[in-house]
Amino acid sequence: MKKELLKFIKKETGFKQHPITDAIEKYFNGLEVEWQDKNKQMYIHETQILSCSDGELYVDGKFGQLVWNCETLFTDLPHIVEMVYKSRNETDQRVKEQIEEITRLVTI
Repeated sequence: MKKELLKFIKKETGFKQHPITDAIEKYFNGLEVEWQDKNKQMYIHETQILSCSDGELYVDGKFGQLVWNCETLFTDLPHIVEMVYKSRNETDQRVKEQIEEITRLVTI
């Protein structure tokens, strides 16, 4: 993993490889996964635990744990609620149209 990380740093910054010190290793410890998974998407189907501590919201489930800064969530919440509401209305409308189509076909 260190070799991949160093190749990435060298490619992006022109950094010439030097021996990795303990401080650099400590800094990047655990960040390798974050760097590798940066472009992956997390799907949250169901949550098992919702909790809040130190200004952060914790959402736990089979997907892992999502930690959200409460200040950011608070300012984003009106937009999130609006998008979820619109999506829910679209789903309701689609289901209503499907039921009406099935009813029309059954009564023919």
